[in-house]
Amino acid sequence: MHISIVAACLALFFFAMFFTQTGWDNRKLPDGFASYLAHQFGLIDLDGKVTRFGRILKQSWVAPMFCLTVLVPAALWNLRASLKEHLWRKRFLLPTKSNFEVVKYIEAFEFVIYFIAYTMVAPIFGYLLATVLLGVFLPWRLGYRGRLWLLRSFFCSVAVVIVFRTLLQIKTPVSIWLYDLMPTPLRGFLLTYF
Repeated sequence: MHISIVAACLALFFFAMFFTQTGWDNRKLPDGFASYLAHQFGLIDLDGKVTRFGRILKQSWVAPMFCLTVLVPAALWNLRASLKEHLWRKRFLLPTKSNFEVVKYIEAFEFVIYFIAYTMVAPIFGYLLATVLLGVFLPWRLGYRGRLWLLRSFFCSVAVVIVFRTLLQIKTPVSIWLYDLMPTPLRGFLLTYF
């Protein structure tokens, strides 16, 4: 219960600081905001929809906004579930197991370490290889170890690379040494799109 309260307070603090810390409050929005959004997302002008969407994703406020849209509801939902569990335990005079919850939060740091390792390995192995390795390893680590799950994980990882690197053209680290092993025409293609 205590950890859920702290997590909810942190999420709400981040939400309160979002507008001043990301530069959102300094944005000058156009007068016709609905037509502006329709134009930006390609509903009015279909040319360059993916390019405009890529430019929107590169702005400094987008990543924190996506994080907050997950973090705030998840923290509040967790607080609600913890309160419900706490009241249920209190009603039946059961001890609260805060140690169990603390251990679970500490175990979750294992996945934080995986993502830190991913960001350190991506410049060395390149975005394609690092993403495929992480995308196949994480489901395997979570217990999805069948051949079908490994294939699904592999193709989903490649799809992530195609979306970010090929369609949105977001600059990511490329694996120069891996692409040097390829024939020259294929090497140029891989450097540009993968």
